[in-house]
Amino acid sequence: MTGGAGFSRDSSQSFKDNHELGKIRPRSSYIKSSRNLENVDSKAISEGINHRISRKSALEKNRKLVLLIVITTALILTYFFI
Repeated sequence: MTGGAGFSRDSSQSFKDNHELGKIRPRSSYIKSSRNLENVDSKAISEGINHRISRKSALEKNRKLVLLIVITTALILTYFFI
């Protein structure tokens, strides 16, 4: 059950209130400079690329370590239960 007629009325009133708040609040003047092609900083771009490369290599190392642990555990359990 949806809670009766009062639930529908409350939700429509809440929607109207939230919609009116959007008209009252001023628009944000913040502009992301990284998305603007006129203000491109090559140093920031190269730092971002280097960070992504280092993060990718760290994730690959973690994947290999987890795989090694799983295989070692499987081999140990196989040895003891056969």
